[in-house]
Amino acid sequence: MAEDNYVLIVAIDFGTTYSGYAFQLTSEYDQNDPTKRILSPQAWNEGPTKLTSMKTPTCLLLDRNQDIDSFGFVAEDRYADLCMDGDNKNWYYFRRFKMKLHETNGLKRTTLISDETGKQLPALTVFSKSIECLKNHLIDLLGKKNFDVKEDEIKWVLTVPAIWDDTAKGFMREAAKEAGIPSHHLTIALEPEAASLFCQYLPVEKFSVGGQVKFSDAKPGTTYMIVDLGGGTADITVHEKVSSGKLKEIHRASGGPWGGTSVDGAFIGLISKIVGGPVLATFMREQTFDYLDMMREFESVKRNVSLSTTEDVKMKIPVTLSETCSKVRRKDFKALVKEAGKDKQITFVGDKAKFKPALMQELFKKATDKIVSHMKEILDTSPAGKKVSLILMVGGFSESAFVQDVIKQEFHEKKGRKVLIPKDAGISVVQGAVVNGRQPGNITSRILRYTYGVRISPDFERGKHNPLKLITVAGVDRCKDIFSKFIDIGTEVEVGHQVDVSYKTIDPAATLCTFAVFFSTNSNPMYTDEGSCQPLGQLDVDYKNPNHQIKDIEVDYIFGDTELHIKAKDTESRKSCQTTLKMFE
Repeated sequence: MAEDNYVLIVAIDFGTTYSGYAFQLTSEYDQNDPTKRILSPQAWNEGPTKLTSMKTPTCLLLDRNQDIDSFGFVAEDRYADLCMDGDNKNWYYFRRFKMKLHETNGLKRTTLISDETGKQLPALTVFSKSIECLKNHLIDLLGKKNFDVKEDEIKWVLTVPAIWDDTAKGFMREAAKEAGIPSHHLTIALEPEAASLFCQYLPVEKFSVGGQVKFSDAKPGTTYMIVDLGGGTADITVHEKVSSGKLKEIHRASGGPWGGTSVDGAFIGLISKIVGGPVLATFMREQTFDYLDMMREFESVKRNVSLSTTEDVKMKIPVTLSETCSKVRRKDFKALVKEAGKDKQITFVGDKAKFKPALMQELFKKATDKIVSHMKEILDTSPAGKKVSLILMVGGFSESAFVQDVIKQEFHEKKGRKVLIPKDAGISVVQGAVVNGRQPGNITSRILRYTYGVRISPDFERGKHNPLKLITVAGVDRCKDIFSKFIDIGTEVEVGHQVDVSYKTIDPAATLCTFAVFFSTNSNPMYTDEGSCQPLGQLDVDYKNPNHQIKDIEVDYIFGDTELHIKAKDTESRKSCQTTLKMFE
């Protein structure tokens, strides 16, 4: 179905810390300004918190039968109540689990992840149920607004970090499918690309920095860096404006785990150094409600920390933390602060702790140092980076005053490059994903982040192949685990770029030819079990008409989209073969 035939375009931004969605009715689409009438409902204000937000925490609560209880703010509050009543042991509470896909090598359908108490479930179950919650929230909202939209009239767009590998993208597609979103109605969008598309149309007043620089006025040939800072990852790439809103990637996406949750990790590390690991573990286990409450308060206060902060940062420390200190260490929290040599940086007034600005700022530095260093490396050493005149900051962590100050100081003030920050940086990705759903052809080319190949078993060559790789198939000596490359890392590919590769079948009687597809960070791996290689999935080519002969199969690998697409045909008959690329079990 063409994009203009869908009644509704819906984008889901599944984030590490927060998630949300945005949508646009086709009847209200304006081709001259695709951002008009994109709705990001401020409906995430349920529960005792009464927070009004366009996103909700990425928290999933399942009951003892592993059925959905709640998601987001409601799940946070519900689980906190269960903890306070001591009734949380048999429930499953997952939070901030998206990074597991970035951290897991060899991701499979059977990969497990742990909840807050260490209980494990298949990652696919957790992700699919979370997407299902977001999907159901939208369907309920449409019903309340009396929008008459059938589910098969909806085009879905699911955002993922550009630095994710193809396995993680495929995993998210599979999770969406299990959540009830048909694959043929789903597009995977890359987060920095979505934000980049969105910002093409923003007027000057929608940016918090940049003077009279209007992004939409940038001329073709303008080169700019997208710095997408989310809860889990920093995703950095370089785009060039081509024409009429179209873009091309000229430096491949790169980055690392330098998002907002790293600041939370630094805060927990600080508390752990003061009270000790055993105390903190006991507090988190026995006083889960207060631990969650403390982290909520930190989430709130950290947003106001900047480079220019001069007043102490006040924050309530739960009484139960001090009680746990006394129970395990025989000293209360204040005494342990002094023992750790932090009494000049942390003082107390009533039930509040006052943190010196320098101590709070230090919590950000590990992340911001990594981000700045990586940006400098691209800007100073790559041909694309040297042409950058604008830096666009997007994503929720870009809303941090401290992060903004550091990047503006380093690049806007020192280097003379304009730093632009949309006023709603945290929702620029999800709203841009709606634009991407309308205009999927606006990204004209991309730079490959990996070398791609398949595992084959060619004739064994003594002196060239490892003797341990020798196998015999149908009386023929073959070498197993050979990486047969079909495209190289760093290749610039336009959308629809096709690579045609011919393969010979091994079993004359078979009707199904199966390949294992791999990707690698190395340009020329020899074997698929080398450390640089990761399995993408199993490719099944069904050619149906066996004639008890070795066959030639032509496989077409199609690049340039956010995902790899594959077609195949029988070389002799020219008939198309059914192809299926599926995750390994």
